[in-house]
Amino acid sequence: MDKHLSNLSGFSFTSELFTEEKDVKFMDLRIVLLYLLVCFLFLYQNEVEGYRKLSKEEDLEMEEQLKRLNKPAIKTIKTKYGDTYDCVDFYKQPAFDHPLLKNHNFHPEMRSTSIPNRMSLGKDVPKSYYKSVKMGLKGGGCPIGTVPIRRITKDDLIRAKLHSQIYASKINPLVDGQSGTHYAAVQYTSNINYDGVGAVLNVWNLPVKSPQYTSGRIKVKNGVESMEAGWTVNPGLYGDNRTHMYTYTNDGQHSHCFNARCGYVHLSPDIPVDMVIDPVSTYGANQVIITLSIYQDPVKLDWYLKINDDHTDIGFWPHKIFTHLGQTATGVECGGEEFSPTKVPGPGMGSGHRLQYNTLYDAFCARTNIKVNNTIMNPPNDPEYVIDNDHFEVTAKGDVGGEVRYLIVYGGIEGVVT
Repeated sequence: MDKHLSNLSGFSFTSELFTEEKDVKFMDLRIVLLYLLVCFLFLYQNEVEGYRKLSKEEDLEMEEQLKRLNKPAIKTIKTKYGDTYDCVDFYKQPAFDHPLLKNHNFHPEMRSTSIPNRMSLGKDVPKSYYKSVKMGLKGGGCPIGTVPIRRITKDDLIRAKLHSQIYASKINPLVDGQSGTHYAAVQYTSNINYDGVGAVLNVWNLPVKSPQYTSGRIKVKNGVESMEAGWTVNPGLYGDNRTHMYTYTNDGQHSHCFNARCGYVHLSPDIPVDMVIDPVSTYGANQVIITLSIYQDPVKLDWYLKINDDHTDIGFWPHKIFTHLGQTATGVECGGEEFSPTKVPGPGMGSGHRLQYNTLYDAFCARTNIKVNNTIMNPPNDPEYVIDNDHFEVTAKGDVGGEVRYLIVYGGIEGVVT
């Protein structure tokens, strides 16, 4: 039996402990408690899934919001998972609704201006049981000059309204300690200026019920400002239980949001920033990986999101939407995060199991790297652990050599109650 599990076989009840009268009262109490539990679960499920009837005023307000949020489409692509992507003119994408991006000189062909120097980090991961997920929309994606933006539905707005307080808690979660949010991450905050972070993450899909979520991500930060990218299972955000790629932006003052809704400028015509990742990793077998990095351009100071081993630019965060991150970052992270409402047992993190210190079983950040002075290198040897619950674990193994190089493993089991 797993050493982390308790053996409960020694517990038993005998009839001698109860009189007939106490037996009846006990049974009545159990029936009442069971009834109350069923009522609570019914009300909770209806609330979190958004099945509350909208007033006429709320319905009209949401219709107006949909008109503002969903930009005119030059082409529409529907995925096999049911998501609809509108190919929106680059200059009309939601990022440019940001108050600081009203007057800009961006264009669809923008890319980072230089390729950073690389210290010897070894070869890319070639082994047969590590498989890079193929990202991209069918048919080549959107026409040149347009970008794919996921169409927002009324159900999306209802969920967003119900969960707005939850998502707003991500403004500064490691400082505010939002109840219900847990972490197992490694952060680096040495007294140097960071130009970015990158890693190979294996991708998982765990059971999650709205408004819970579980994620694996990289993160760049300076004070309360941050940007992150990774994979997530978040039915409150996406309306399904599939694994999606995601970004999160917190500019510290005007806005904080997921994906392409507040300041993140998308560039790729065929890789949406929030698309489904399929397939995912199998515990103890094939590992599906995604390579992500957030690197600052040394000339323009914008932060570029890169994907795959060739570090393709798929979008960027303009430096002008930030105050502190407009210059540099003071910390970077890689690891996991999960959320569940108070008193509701939370989902697992990573692979959903205790760490085995084996990349076929654990969630990992492999080939973890930082960018300093336009040079990509291994992280410093003074990691800080961000972990707040014994259900979850995280360890920086350091440079283990081979294809994996600098390795971080993280994860944990479901059931934590806040």
